[in-house]
Amino acid sequence: MTPKTKAVILARVSSKSQEDEGYSLDSQVKLLHSYCDNKNLFAVMTFKITESASKSSQRRTFNEAIKYIEDHKIKHLIIEKVDRHVRNLHDAVTTHDWLMADEERHVHFVKDSLVMHKNSRSQEWLNWGIRVVMSKNYIDNLREEAMKGWTEKLAQGWLPASPPPGYVTITEDGKRIHVPNTTTSKLMLKVFRFYLQPGESLDSTVQYTAKLGIVTRQGKPYVKSHLQRILTNPFYVGINRFNGKDYPGAQETFIPKSLFKNVQEKLHGGRPRKYNRHHSPFQGIIRCEDCGSVVTWQLQKGHYYGVCRRLTSACKQSKMLREDYVEAMIVHELKKLICPSPEIIDWVASAMREQYAERIEDRTRMVRALEAQIKRIETMDETLYDDKLSGDIHKERYEEKHGQFMKQKADFEDQLRNIDTSMGARLEQRLVILELSQKAAELYAKKAPEQKRLIISKLFEKLTLRGGSISVKYSKFSEAIADNVQKTRKLMEA
Repeated sequence: MTPKTKAVILARVSSKSQEDEGYSLDSQVKLLHSYCDNKNLFAVMTFKITESASKSSQRRTFNEAIKYIEDHKIKHLIIEKVDRHVRNLHDAVTTHDWLMADEERHVHFVKDSLVMHKNSRSQEWLNWGIRVVMSKNYIDNLREEAMKGWTEKLAQGWLPASPPPGYVTITEDGKRIHVPNTTTSKLMLKVFRFYLQPGESLDSTVQYTAKLGIVTRQGKPYVKSHLQRILTNPFYVGINRFNGKDYPGAQETFIPKSLFKNVQEKLHGGRPRKYNRHHSPFQGIIRCEDCGSVVTWQLQKGHYYGVCRRLTSACKQSKMLREDYVEAMIVHELKKLICPSPEIIDWVASAMREQYAERIEDRTRMVRALEAQIKRIETMDETLYDDKLSGDIHKERYEEKHGQFMKQKADFEDQLRNIDTSMGARLEQRLVILELSQKAAELYAKKAPEQKRLIISKLFEKLTLRGGSISVKYSKFSEAIADNVQKTRKLMEA
């Protein structure tokens, strides 16, 4: 007897009404198993999709099925019909790519009497393509009709979605509407009032809600984030919020508007809700080499990207900077400053102190000598003035000598001003940078954007954008550290 070939079944019920009419997933799976038996196939796994589930859940099940057949090298996928399998062009492309990767792979569409594989005839591919387009058209039309229904329902004051806790859905004159639940509405009123009590918070209100027995449809207690969405839902005061827009509602309310308003004020600190502006650690410090403008940052697809003003053709062709990639590059550059031997860093710091101490001592002696010279000249000038007052010297002689004294004093003061007396402060600054250079790579990831900018400003002279990539230039002292670290590593490796 020929051994059966492994296969995977993918079943899908396209609407809740089909389940209600008896066309369940189980009956569909039974049909597909019967087909496998007739074709000498053995279904090792069955994946089920119900379109009443969320789109993300449907997509996840579809992807799991494709991954399973690839991981387990299954060659046959069994499906009832094309329109049970393909709900969008993305699904069609995924299936097509799977088939074209191996000529032994087959997709069986049982009720369509269609078996697709890499070497299928052009007529079969045409048949497949027509059914894919028709299926997509069906889904698009279904969504279009659903949107018309939603729009009409919203216009009549009813929410085309499930209501929040405290309400129940009923059918009245053929329409599904939401009305207060005689039991849970009283409990939800208690929840709103409890949250407003002094000392109570969202955390304590979560516990109180669970204690009252208010749970999700799955019977689980509400978590903090979900309860916050409930407490901010304007449905309770007659507003239907749908797809980000607010519509006047016709539902009966049981939460007083004043109570709802007070809850919002407590939730948002008595102020209108604020949206935090993103503070990039690179804000204002990366400049484009091509156009000279500063790189600014914007959120796209869950990540922050930096871009210049794109004033030149070179800028327009370059890629945007992804912020987390730039941060990784900065950390990489910071690691170049880390000396493999902490003892060497300690020795460098000691040597700097000794060297600077000698220079500071020399300059201190020079300052004291010049100050003494200035003091001597001032004393001599005062004596000369006394001689003038007593008549010991003539006026012409006094003015001549006084002019000489003032010129000498001015020369000494110029020399004094030109002496660098900031060496002590500069030494401390360099010692701080030396210590920072050894810890910056570790500290950087833990710091706020403002502190990250401070680290960058201390250790780098500038960051430049060109051709979609960043180049960095160390500060003069940091560059000296990096050079010495590199030499140290080479010596240690030798």
